[in-house]
Amino acid sequence: MWRKVLGPAAMVFAISGSMAARASDAAPEVVVSLKPLHSLVAGTMDGVGMPQLLVTGAASPHTYQMRFSDAQALGNADLVVWVGENLETFLSRPIQNLGADAKVVTLHEVPGMRLLRNREGGLWEHEEEEGHDEEEGHEDEDQVAENEEGHEDEHEEEEDVHVDEHEGHGHEHTEFDMHVWLDPSNSERIVDVVEEALVAVDPANAAAYRRNADAMRQRISGHVAEIRERLEPLHDRSFIVFHDGYQYFERAFALSGAGSITVDPARPPGARRLAELREALEERHVACVFSEPQFEPDLVRTVTEGLGVRTAALDPLGVGFDPGPDAWFEIMDGLASAFEDCLGDG
Repeated sequence: MWRKVLGPAAMVFAISGSMAARASDAAPEVVVSLKPLHSLVAGTMDGVGMPQLLVTGAASPHTYQMRFSDAQALGNADLVVWVGENLETFLSRPIQNLGADAKVVTLHEVPGMRLLRNREGGLWEHEEEEGHDEEEGHEDEDQVAENEEGHEDEHEEEEDVHVDEHEGHGHEHTEFDMHVWLDPSNSERIVDVVEEALVAVDPANAAAYRRNADAMRQRISGHVAEIRERLEPLHDRSFIVFHDGYQYFERAFALSGAGSITVDPARPPGARRLAELREALEERHVACVFSEPQFEPDLVRTVTEGLGVRTAALDPLGVGFDPGPDAWFEIMDGLASAFEDCLGDG
């Protein structure tokens, strides 16, 4: 199989050159960047077609390099769904070169999408002071923006909002966390916008898309209720994550994150931060430190060595799950299980 990583010129050729191959009588060609998003799109397309997933296996969207087959898929696409250039950086230029007939859904710009501001790496002092009083974690208006046009936030100048301007993780041009699918209300909104986009590109199958979207929203609602019940006993158990990609999940289920080892997994934290984190583990009764399957766990071992603190892995991208309509639910369930196992009394 041809798997050579393409340069920009070859990528543009592959995309533009394959536009003519698009079939007009088939199901729409839909390309999705990440597995949890792919799951929501696949559920909405159920019985009509299957979208193509770009980032597979244990690859990270922050470091992914496109293949020739990815460029061909984009060239044939009637619809592309991604979060945006501050997460899937590899897609920024290829999307600019799509044909005029391709529809692109950029999720962080979708009206009604709830966006959380980035937090700094290290310890989150404000989280301990304010707590998690709201059951669903979305009422803290100085931390949450809801898109009207793009992602403008009327609370931009609040002093107690922590916006990281020094570390990466794709945050150089945005102050918002892009892991939007970990908020169940955002996932329902994703289904909404995907439903409308599919109806627009394939009106012949509009009834199927609307029926599937209704079923997906109901399934999300039921699944969230189950997870909330499972995690309710863990609200006061603090933890530290490898990188700050879970605050949507934390707020949705009122969990008590105490800090992160890093903001950008590609930029290791300094000795001072590691020392602060080790001190926090001893003094703040942190119950667990979480790693991620996409990154080496060496930093987690450094932070926890000799302290007897539990460790576990969180997987926001579903590395261990097959792509398809069930993947989002399996990812959310997997996160819930990891929190239960590491924060619980067992």
